[in-house]
Amino acid sequence: MNLITMLKLSLTVLALFFCFSSKAQYSNPVNSIDYFNLGVDKQAQKDYVGAIEAYNKAIEIDSTNWRSYFNRGLTKKDLNNHKGAIVDFTAALKIDTANELLYFVRGMSKYVLKDFKGAILDIDKSISIKDGYPSAYLIRGNANKDLSKFKEAILDYSKAIKIDPSFEEPYFQRGVLLGYQKDFNGAISDFSRAIEINPTNQNSYMNRGLARISIHQNKEACADFKKAVALGNNDAKRMLATYCK
Repeated sequence: MNLITMLKLSLTVLALFFCFSSKAQYSNPVNSIDYFNLGVDKQAQKDYVGAIEAYNKAIEIDSTNWRSYFNRGLTKKDLNNHKGAIVDFTAALKIDTANELLYFVRGMSKYVLKDFKGAILDIDKSISIKDGYPSAYLIRGNANKDLSKFKEAILDYSKAIKIDPSFEEPYFQRGVLLGYQKDFNGAISDFSRAIEINPTNQNSYMNRGLARISIHQNKEACADFKKAVALGNNDAKRMLATYCK
């Protein structure tokens, strides 16, 4: 699973936790909570336009509920409108200034928009309010990596792993950076752990194969390239042709 897919799934789940009642008056909403719950229901059904309309109405009736802005922001994110999502997350933060979740999701949208410095600032704030989210360190690590701050990125990935040793993505990302730094044994170890967690990720096999080639473990590398090809990685075909004749 790639990072953006993972974040999309995690944010969709987050939205569902903020349903006030499982008995919303869907057929005849009359107050902000009814419209909020209608929005949650439509969001779950991937009726994003309908969800936004419901959240709009909820906010029109009660503009003091940060959750309505939060969920509308998540819905805009599902429509790939990250600029609009950031506007809503910012509006929610004006109501609840000490909510680590709001800084976290705004930071993720900033990351998608390649505002890496802005993403880091928001994730820093989220962590300062409440530490313990491995995804926060993953996002900050990726932003640091994209800013070529590799030492800081590796520290972030390591922290994410410490919090959740079963989290695949930081192993993969740390493995990539260790490979950049020519720590091929460390990279192999991280890719191997990523494969243990998710044995269907073609990119982990491909990258482990490259690291193994770098330390002349050609037999093992060729096995990795073959597995990557079987999983659909076309780049691995070239590696097979070059190193595994």
